[in-house]
Amino acid sequence: MNLEKVKCFVDIVKYNSFTRAAQENYITQAAISQQIASMEAELGFRLFIRSKRGFTVTDAGKAFYDSSLRLLTLYSRSVSRARCIAENLSGYISLGMWPGLNPVPFYQVIQGMFQEFPNMQITVWPDTPTDLRHKYTVGKLALAVALPYDFINNVSADTVIEPLITCGYRLYVSCSHPLAKSDVADISELQGEKFVVLGEDGLGFQTYNLMVVEQMQNHHHLTPAFVVPNFATQQALVAAGQAVMLLPECCSPMTSASFKAIRLTGYPETCTFSAIWRTTSASPALLACATRLKEYFSQLPPDGCPSTKASHTV
Repeated sequence: MNLEKVKCFVDIVKYNSFTRAAQENYITQAAISQQIASMEAELGFRLFIRSKRGFTVTDAGKAFYDSSLRLLTLYSRSVSRARCIAENLSGYISLGMWPGLNPVPFYQVIQGMFQEFPNMQITVWPDTPTDLRHKYTVGKLALAVALPYDFINNVSADTVIEPLITCGYRLYVSCSHPLAKSDVADISELQGEKFVVLGEDGLGFQTYNLMVVEQMQNHHHLTPAFVVPNFATQQALVAAGQAVMLLPECCSPMTSASFKAIRLTGYPETCTFSAIWRTTSASPALLACATRLKEYFSQLPPDGCPSTKASHTV
């Protein structure tokens, strides 16, 4: 079985469309159907169940999809590493971080990187999600650690999106807020609170609609009172006692002394932060950085906060 067939299968599942997958692979829909039929014959089991209404992925197909993603990522990494050696690419890294992400894992990884690549150069961008995506798209950012929703579409075919950590959400209020007396709050208690959220221009279209419209408004009937362009403004309104905010558990305000973090119940929503990078322009240092980030985050608890009782060496 060749990798072109595997990629066709992955794209069909990813886009939930034979037509879109055919377009992504520059072949006809008839050709991609033949690729899948050939794969099923070779594998000995069905990947899809077809009907007049469309298709569904079989349980065996779902398991094969997960393995196929790892296979394609391994192949891309192998090609990138070999290209780096062949072309003697530099050890420069431009790293973009979602605003508020706990920086300790990145400090630990960067420390280990300098031990392996003492001449490495690095630039860190703690930017708005929209600016991170723009810098990545125009080539100013080699690796972004962000929610992947707005990176999935309209990025280059050599983009790798590797999940690092999945976490829930915390509520942040000012220290003078009545809720600051509590360590835990149920989402049902927050219906009357004024929430401040990052706007679509700051988060990105897909991310805003998922996090704010779908999760907050549609699922839990929480209506934002303030929609702001950046994380600094969001924090300022909360610290001033004008609003409250929800942040992923692996994120926190820049000056924690001004805020009270409250654990939420009744809010089962989660988000997954991923490492996003290109295979064709990856330096040896970048490949090592992506690997070290994945290893480091795999050791962390679900909230992404390093334990004070144990250190991690990466």
